[in-house]
Amino acid sequence: MSSLLLLWACGGDNITPEDQIPTGFDFNLVTIENVSEPSEEGLRTIVLNFKDKEGNALKLTALSWYCHLETGKYEIAPEPDSKHKASVELSLGNEKLNVKGGSIAVSKWNYEYDIKFTIETDKGKFTGIADNKKLYFETQQYSSLKTGANEIYQKDLTVKSDLMNTSVKYSIYLPESYDGTKKYPVLYMLHGYGGNNNDWLQDNTGSIWAGGGTMPAYAREYAEKTGKELIIVAPDGGNNFYCDGYNGGPKYMSFFFQEFIPYIESTYAIKAEKKSRAIGGLSMGGYGSLYYGTLHPEMFCYVYACSAAISVGMAGADPAKLIADAVSAGRTDELPGFTLEIGTEDTTVLPSTNEQFVNTLAGYGIPFEYITRPGGHDWPFWNACSPKIIHKVMTIFE
Repeated sequence: MSSLLLLWACGGDNITPEDQIPTGFDFNLVTIENVSEPSEEGLRTIVLNFKDKEGNALKLTALSWYCHLETGKYEIAPEPDSKHKASVELSLGNEKLNVKGGSIAVSKWNYEYDIKFTIETDKGKFTGIADNKKLYFETQQYSSLKTGANEIYQKDLTVKSDLMNTSVKYSIYLPESYDGTKKYPVLYMLHGYGGNNNDWLQDNTGSIWAGGGTMPAYAREYAEKTGKELIIVAPDGGNNFYCDGYNGGPKYMSFFFQEFIPYIESTYAIKAEKKSRAIGGLSMGGYGSLYYGTLHPEMFCYVYACSAAISVGMAGADPAKLIADAVSAGRTDELPGFTLEIGTEDTTVLPSTNEQFVNTLAGYGIPFEYITRPGGHDWPFWNACSPKIIHKVMTIFE
């Protein structure tokens, strides 16, 4: 992954020309040296290396609650003992400069970072800028780091809904080979309560859930390894639990099936058939995926529900009842495959509610996969679901 980091000397009155730090450094390579597993306090160590063709290098070490560099202002200190501090090592050729202090301001949109350094060294003070660089952070290291979100998915597109009398946002990941001539299977991913259409596809700091999804990176790596590609579509579901008239809300479910899917699958080169269509989601979206998969079993070949908020009371349909209805109607063979995955430390959605649903499936002899593992109701847990979702649906698609 190439990048450009420009540094320029602010200089000082006591610095001679031969000692002054050069201007216009071309740090054309940014590498991720380490993204550690979380400590007992939950903090990870993030280490980045910036290098140029002349051998000059800058090493940045910071702490983060997540698998990515957090935004905000960092104080440069000898050791990063909190998430608001970072250490910096700067070398000019073979000479290591003594960094005395300074600060780093980090801002981010999607995977594009603006990093501004103000560093005090034994040769004076200088500033450095890394502007609009696409960086990807995850515990797994990829063979290719060309996974900047803006490069591989389109965000906040809109479709007009007559049923809801409004425009609805959606975001879409298109595979690298997409040119409109070849059709691909499709995976619909539903966000949770308080989230939006970008949650699964980027590090979405606008969501109430800290962090965000990295699914495009997993889809791309899967394609690099297997040659199999898919399209991922993420609609904005508001806080409607993907129902019609939830708490007096709009007819979202009717919109999804009567307007949204027909629009998406006529606009993009998608295999518009059950065997090539899957759905998944988290929390409220986990409920939505189970609801849609059991309401219209003729539509989806697979449902992958993460931390699913299965019980939403009288305001929404009961997926377990829809299972019973399908069995009574002799449509058991039409039902999609099911995976439910939930963290054992999830206190927002109790694992027992998911167990009740899989017990319903088991009682009717309906195949399912149920995964429980350590984790809570957060993006570190859901990001670990993402590669499994991609792998599962790609092995199911025909």
